[in-house]
Amino acid sequence: MRLRAVYRSAIASRHLTASALAAAVLGLSGVTLAGDPPAQDRSAPTSSPCDTPQHHQFDFWVGDWQVFEAKSNQLVAFDRVEKHSEGCIVQQNLTFISDLYRRPGVNYRLAGIGVNRFDGEGWLEMWADNQWGAIVLRGSPDSNGSMVLTSIIPSRNRDLRLVWEKRPDGSVRNLEYVAVAGSGKWEKYGDLIYRRNR
Repeated sequence: MRLRAVYRSAIASRHLTASALAAAVLGLSGVTLAGDPPAQDRSAPTSSPCDTPQHHQFDFWVGDWQVFEAKSNQLVAFDRVEKHSEGCIVQQNLTFISDLYRRPGVNYRLAGIGVNRFDGEGWLEMWADNQWGAIVLRGSPDSNGSMVLTSIIPSRNRDLRLVWEKRPDGSVRNLEYVAVAGSGKWEKYGDLIYRRNR
């Protein structure tokens, strides 16, 4: 009687292979009958959907960094940039140790996070911090391989453009530009040099 019920259930659902049916009937697990397709090896590594050349375009920025203001060469911040979630996300964790970019009237220094991801067409960054708010940028590498991200929606009636440039010595230069929203008249706002934290 029990065998007939298991058989009917398997036929009705059409989801059980012959080996699964036999295992259900016999109370066994891991049994494969001759002629059944082999079960996939669950321990075999699979490639990430984010292991493409485009997903590696921002890898030069991944690392543990000391951040210097270019003009003065003063250490102004620390930034940890990590790749996670099967290589799909590049996350920035920036903490300033100087008053550079401190909002007037605020008695603490700038800190924030950025989440970056290649979405199949280009790079998208979502940035949020403890002083200026949040902003969303989109972009792609330029002809020199520098990552160029531009705000999608103006923030405080300004557009923002960030350029991440890999340098021959392994450092990274971050150029920051602002423009009155929609004007396209970019002015350099910041110039930071990232050096590996040793």
